[in-house]
Parts: sequence; structure tokens; C-alpha cells
Amino acid sequence: MGLGAILVVGAEREIFSSAAPQTDLKALLAQPLACVDILGRSVLESMIERFVRANVEAVTVLVAAEHSCGVEPLRGTYEHVSVRVVDDLFSALSEQLSDYSRRSIEHSFVVSASVYTETDLLDLFYFHREARQVATRGLDRDGPLDLWVVDCAQAQQGDVEGLLAQAEKAGATYFIREYVNRLLQPQDLRRLVSDALSGRCAMRPCGREVKPGIWIDTGAEIDRGARIVAPAYIGRGSKIQEDTLITRFSNIERDCCVDCGTVIEDSSILANTHVGIWLEVRHALANGNMFLSLEHEVVIEISDPGVMRSTRPVQQGTKDGWSWNRKAREPQTVADPKPKPSPAPEWQLGADLIQG
Repeated sequence: MGLGAILVVGAEREIFSSAAPQTDLKALLAQPLACVDILGRSVLESMIERFVRANVEAVTVLVAAEHSCGVEPLRGTYEHVSVRVVDDLFSALSEQLSDYSRRSIEHSFVVSASVYTETDLLDLFYFHREARQVATRGLDRDGPLDLWVVDCAQAQQGDVEGLLAQAEKAGATYFIREYVNRLLQPQDLRRLVSDALSGRCAMRPCGREVKPGIWIDTGAEIDRGARIVAPAYIGRGSKIQEDTLITRFSNIERDCCVDCGTVIEDSSILANTHVGIWLEVRHALANGNMFLSLEHEVVIEISDPGVMRSTRPVQQGTKDGWSWNRKAREPQTVADPKPKPSPAPEWQLGADLIQG
């Protein structure tokens, strides 16, 4: 079929003229929203998996150099997936399309990692091929999306930026009726969590659904005096202490600790975050010692480690434990790209503490 995919991480505004976030994400997060773990994995990895399941021959992730520290190694292993850290995304995009063309990959998806969509990728490709145009852009009811299918041979002959702009004006567009989330704001991240937990989109949490609407991942420890009210997610290796309450579309990501007596409601506690005792966290997003109130759109840095702090271990040597290659990273290979079933979770749970 000759089909590839290129995912762009960071500097999407320079590539696709995406809208600028209103919240100061740099103060809150060290990585793009697409690289933040939600429900056990990043949106980036979920998108890679969708391309792999669509039998795309090669998937390339282009990471802007300034965001390389925020992109962690993929947890799954996939065949023909490569990651490149680049200084100039436009040049790298053009170079990658040329490389695909030389490898007899005739068409490629070009997509911002911040656009999560559950459209039928092969149907989009067939639409593009039948339209016989250089590039086809996806759009939904809210307007154009940073999702394209591009003719690799024609793209390598000219300016990619001009090609995409020209094709958008003159060519046919593909209307997407399925689920779309642009991930421009932390509110979008929270909406994706809520939609996944309630079944409004196809994304599902990692781990096991121990009761309807409640997922517990491997290694999570839940005190017998804690309560979890559906829908909710407790991530891998996290600890939920005595007399805590986790409720209303909340997700506690991996290696977190929610201390005694604390209430987490309609909130996201991101990976490696410790939340102190007898607190109420409502309609918020917490990342280490950074706290975002979604109601007031205010980011607060918590100076008291007893209230909130990061539990992330200090990495030495490589950036966040990942050895980056600025030109190309060797593809991760595996015979079967399908995700392996998670082992039975080693969580501790008392009777009738989880409420559906």
C-alpha cells in the first residue's frame, strides 16, 4: 500500500499555525500535552498504536529539540517506529517525506501529536488517493485539523509549507465525524480523561476494570480505609492512603501518593506527584508541586513539600533517562505490535470500598 506516518511533537504553531494555548503550560508542565501520561499512557503513544493497527509501514516521530527532555521512551515496543530530535521541523519534515518516497512509501500522514482523533485512518487515506491531489487535510465541525495525507513524491519536489497551504485552498478536505480533541489547553486534557472514563471516546485506561467505571493498574496500593467512587483511575505503582476519597472522573497517574484524608474530585494528579494529608483537590490538575485550578485558570507553585511535591527520581547522564539521537533513533522492533495483556494488578483493597 505504501503508507507512512509522521507525528510532530512541539512547535506545531510554527508548522501548522495552531492556536496558541491560553494557559502558561511551561509553568505547569515540562512537556507538550501530548506527551503527558493520562490513564496510563501518553496521547502520543496512543496515536502511534492507532497507526500501527492501521498497518502503516513506517511511523516517524519528529521532536522539536526544545521539547526533547519532555518526551519519555515509549512503553510499548513497535515495529518500524523511529524517533528523531530535530532543530528545524520543516526541514526534517521535508527530509522525511523524501526518505519515504525513496523507500517506495507513496503517501504519508502528517499530523500534530496534539491532535487526538479516532477517525478511520484508512478511509481518510482512500479518500485522499481517490481525490488525486497532493495533500488532503482533515477537518471537523470546529474547523481545520492539523492532520494531513500527503503525496510523498510531490512533496519532496517543493516547499512543504507552501504545498500544504496551497493544497488547503485548492483541494478537497476530509470531514471527520468521529471523536476529536485538539489538546491545546489543560482543560482539553481533563476532557479527554472524562470522555475516556465515561466511554464517550474509544480510549480506555490501562490496567483492569475491577468494577464498572473503576480501573486499577499494576502495583497500585489502596488502603482498606480509602474509598474510590466511579468513574476513576488509579495508576501503576500509586498509593492511596487511609480515609482518602477518589471520585468523579479523577485520574491518579503512575507512582503518585495521595495521603491520608485527602479528597480528589474531578481532577488529574499527574505522574510522580505526592499530595499531602487532609486536602481537598477539586476541578484541578496537579503536577509535582505545580497546581492548576481549572475553575480560575491560575497556576500556583506549592513551596511546602508537605502539601504537594514531585516524587520523580533525579536522572543523571541522559535527558530523562533517554539516549537521544538528533538524526535518527534505531526503530524499536517486535514481532507482534499488539499490546500485551497487563499482568494481574498487585493492589490492596478492602471490602466494599469501591463504589460504582
